Amino acid sequence: MRLLEHEVKAILSEAGIPVPRGRVARTPEEAREVARELGVPVAVKAQVPVGKRGKAGGIKLASTPEEAEEAARAILSMEVWGHRPESVLVEEAVRVGAEHYLGTILDRSARRMVLMTTPYGGMDVEESAALHPEAMARVEVNPLVGLAQFQVRKLAWNISRDPEVAKQLAGVISAFWDLVERYDLLMAEINPLAVTEDGRVLALDARAEVDDNSLFRHPQFSRRAHSTNPRERMAEEAGVTYVELDGDVGTMANGAGLAMATMDLVAEAGGRPANFCDVGGGASAKAVEAAMRVITSNPRVRVVLVNALCGITSGEDVARGIAGAVSSLGLSPDALVVRLEGFRAEEGAKILREAGIG
Repeated sequence: MRLLEHEVKAILSEAGIPVPRGRVARTPEEAREVARELGVPVAVKAQVPVGKRGKAGGIKLASTPEEAEEAARAILSMEVWGHRPESVLVEEAVRVGAEHYLGTILDRSARRMVLMTTPYGGMDVEESAALHPEAMARVEVNPLVGLAQFQVRKLAWNISRDPEVAKQLAGVISAFWDLVERYDLLMAEINPLAVTEDGRVLALDARAEVDDNSLFRHPQFSRRAHSTNPRERMAEEAGVTYVELDGDVGTMANGAGLAMATMDLVAEAGGRPANFCDVGGGASAKAVEAAMRVITSNPRVRVVLVNALCGITSGEDVARGIAGAVSSLGLSPDALVVRLEGFRAEEGAKILREAGIG
């Protein structure tokens, strides 16, 4: 589950990590009142579970309460990377001296969480990391030992050699790691982790993702409509594993390994996969049709590649699901490429031909 910025900042503040003063508003009028309470200027920020909101117009500065109201009205009526905000965070604008980065992610190959810092934070942190790879400090955290103080100091000194600032950063990093463990986070980042002109360290923006398997331990993070991409939520309800990417070639396969290999083949051929989609090893026609519905509801998708190696799954069931989706959704057969191999694949191919596919 991906948390919204205001939810992440609530747990950061609870752990003693400084954040700007602010409050959530769900209407333009409420945003105006929050801006009046805080004093201006303020930042009005779309609450959606994605990054790069500023580049999509999802963050606006306001110098008066009336400007905050208009900014909130504009943000609440737009889509930010495929998500329609249901609320905005109105918070005090901060005079920033420098922007840094603190983040963690699960390294599945090492089977450990990795903590990272760089002095080059802000909106284009990925580009900065590519230009200055030597500036990225990275430590693996042994789950049996935990985060050691020498690792904390290494990460803090990588950002700043000012003793007072480094001391504040060390406190932030230690508290940040405590939250990662306490809330079973698979990914978290503070970006930018700012040092203000008067030398204070503040978490200006933050993201986090909670392990779905641990949600029973965190009832405060109950599943909400805005916690995932709407298509990912639709897939979850249908029992299909679906992760949306930024390409335009939809993919579907029966089995996670085959699904990943299919995406690799698309990329190797010069295409850009629009998603990862695994309907499972024993997928029914209903599951295949539901997966097709999810994939083709993405407006970026131009063509769908279905790669099915049938063993437990019947080729007939896969074909019926595809044919059903074409019929019910009015899909063009020309926008489909289907590979069927294995159990009852010939019978499945016949069903597809009769449906005008292939």
